[in-house]
Amino acid sequence: MRLAVIVPIDTRAQGIEESLLALADLRRRGHQVIVVDAGDGQSAVARAQNLADRVLVAAQKLSVRLNAASRLPEAEGADALLFLPEAVRLPAQADRAIARALSNSTSPWGCFDVSFRNPSQGPSAALELAAALANWCSRLTGICMWEQAIFVSRSAFFALEGFAVSEERADVEFSRRARQLGAPIVLRERALVEMKERGLRSILRATVRRERRRLAAALGLDPEARRRAPLQ
Repeated sequence: MRLAVIVPIDTRAQGIEESLLALADLRRRGHQVIVVDAGDGQSAVARAQNLADRVLVAAQKLSVRLNAASRLPEAEGADALLFLPEAVRLPAQADRAIARALSNSTSPWGCFDVSFRNPSQGPSAALELAAALANWCSRLTGICMWEQAIFVSRSAFFALEGFAVSEERADVEFSRRARQLGAPIVLRERALVEMKERGLRSILRATVRRERRRLAAALGLDPEARRRAPLQ
């Protein structure tokens, strides 16, 4: 199974080299890495050029850029798409875990469990609690978020008309529609997410805000999740 790994970045992508170097093994195994830049600066683009199979620059909303990347020639031969934020690190052998999951399930999409880290403070009980809650809630609600590295078969992505271009939380809205095809496959292999919040209170506030949004979307109470627009 071949993947197209789509990595959205912007001018703040200070760690883009580290992010793309972490994908070098995937590229050696025949998967394509596509970087999608917001078009508001050339620094990140220049740093990504030699570490990706394609860099797409488009001054458009995130959902529009991701939809455009899914149609690039580098993605045409892929069996599945993997949407990977620049600050998220995949677990080892992530491609094989995705291949096993999609091959052994009738559901065509899913995401990873997560672990959170804050380089300035190291491991903490608050970060462990935040990750445990995110992993549990993603299974409970069937809603996956960007930081969980959403993957989906390319045919299913197009059948669902991609990400809704009108949505601020396109990941949440996409999950709501994707659930019609099956519950998400939530892999127990953990993606590593850098959490910007520091201190117990900040971490807990961010965690509660994220999971309230997830629960509201699952219950159909999120007004942003009610609108959809076709693939553009």
